[in-house]
Amino acid sequence: MFEWISEHSLVLLLLIGTLFTLFWLLRYKDRLRMRWWTAIPLAVAHTLVGVLSVKAFAVLETLDFSNIGNMSLFGGVFFMPLAYFLGAKLSRRDTATVFDVFTPCMVFTVMCARINCIISGCCHGKVIPGTDGLQWPTREAEILYYLILLVILYRKTEKREERGLLYPLYMMSYGAVRFFIEGFRASSSTSIFHVSHIWAAIAFCLGLSIYSEMKSKKARR
Repeated sequence: MFEWISEHSLVLLLLIGTLFTLFWLLRYKDRLRMRWWTAIPLAVAHTLVGVLSVKAFAVLETLDFSNIGNMSLFGGVFFMPLAYFLGAKLSRRDTATVFDVFTPCMVFTVMCARINCIISGCCHGKVIPGTDGLQWPTREAEILYYLILLVILYRKTEKREERGLLYPLYMMSYGAVRFFIEGFRASSSTSIFHVSHIWAAIAFCLGLSIYSEMKSKKARR
């Protein structure tokens, strides 16, 4: 039983992520002006597009088209906003509302993917100097970040605070956290900085730029 769960952990975790998205969309269906049954295909599509995003980014990152099994969580950070924007425009929904409602779904799904890293034994931390093989808990630290962020996003979504700013807040904070964590994560690169540091810095700067610009526009209004 446990062996089967371990072999299919990613599928099971993505299913959990889809169920979370489903219940979340049902909770805020009135805000999105949609019927309850629409949440079912939307939840499934959200997970599928997310998986395609992280796989596509991994391929573009390494230019290795022979191994489509690789995934990079930065794909979700950079590609999913395009899906949200197109979805909002095609369905004639308010763009800010779509981003605000779907951002926690994005965070929870990415958290599920990182939990799978623990189960599959990848993306582990470097060995802590002076210990007998003990590694930095980089994956656990990232999951803790997701949990804290989900609480913050839930409160802001409920109170409708910082409308339209939730995704830039996620992108900015994710970039900062990943940049810090990458320094303790094992990598094939022998240098202190590697490619994930670059993507993390881009995510932080892009998120900060969008957040600051939108905040300024709201202040001028």
